[in-house]
Amino acid sequence: MTRRLVVLALSLALVVGASVQASAQYPERPVRIVVPFAPGGTADIVARIAAEQVTADRGWRVYVENITGAGGSVGAAAAARAPADGYTLLLCNVACAANQFLLGNTGFDPDTDLAPVVVLAYVPNVLVAGPGIPATTLAELVAFARANPGKVSMASSGPGSSSHLAGLLLRTKAQIDIVDVPYRGSSAAMPDILAGRVDAMAMGLPESLPFVREGKLKALGVTSDKRASALPSVPTFTQAGVPDYSYRGWLSLFVPQRTPAAAADKLNAAFGESLQSPALLTRYAEQNIEPVGGSAELADKLLKSDIVLWRQILKTN
Repeated sequence: MTRRLVVLALSLALVVGASVQASAQYPERPVRIVVPFAPGGTADIVARIAAEQVTADRGWRVYVENITGAGGSVGAAAAARAPADGYTLLLCNVACAANQFLLGNTGFDPDTDLAPVVVLAYVPNVLVAGPGIPATTLAELVAFARANPGKVSMASSGPGSSSHLAGLLLRTKAQIDIVDVPYRGSSAAMPDILAGRVDAMAMGLPESLPFVREGKLKALGVTSDKRASALPSVPTFTQAGVPDYSYRGWLSLFVPQRTPAAAADKLNAAFGESLQSPALLTRYAEQNIEPVGGSAELADKLLKSDIVLWRQILKTN
């Protein structure tokens, strides 16, 4: 019995030692960020800037893989089911919280299948309109929609996407009848908006700003509580007359739930430091992206608070 205990103790020591050594050497191979949305959108832009900066700062190879479909659920489920070894991260936004109430079984449970790493950014959405609608302000668009129920169309990146939920919240708060037109990402919707085949879309500032500055799109309102520094003359939705409207976009990294804490901590430290680098801050500022960072608990708090919010909204709509 004594010999057996000694053998067991030695075996345990070897396992623990190997685990400590492995965590010390992490990462030994490329780290993947799954972006569950199409290339070119705000989520993709933020993920690629962060991945490139960590690669430059740490010498790690961090790359982005776009896995699209079902408003982000296909990619999110794929990342949540990936090996919990620290080599797969998921870029989450509000879709991670809300899709379960829109789509039912999404293939993963954000409450139990994901562990937080870090908040990469806050990004306000802006409602933009093309030439297909005469409105030049948000108040005019709301008035037009009330006078013409079911005639105003808003593009989205699919059910549960940030653009879809921002539009749904507008419909709920302003009590108007607008039609959702889903696309596989904002880049796919853009040609139809510019041509006037679809009236409007709520999208992230980074992807919409060039078109607004060129005069191809009209910026009607920003969804956050304060105006965007890149568009100081554009009011918030509340300032434009939509009561109690507040929608702040966040973008956070998560890992599969059973990922070793040592790996998650290293990821938090690496991305947190890169979010303070002058090179990244310059690129973020050019796109009107607000860096965040901080503890993993903040990412967890944002996700859980949106689960509560959208459970209430989507269960009553």
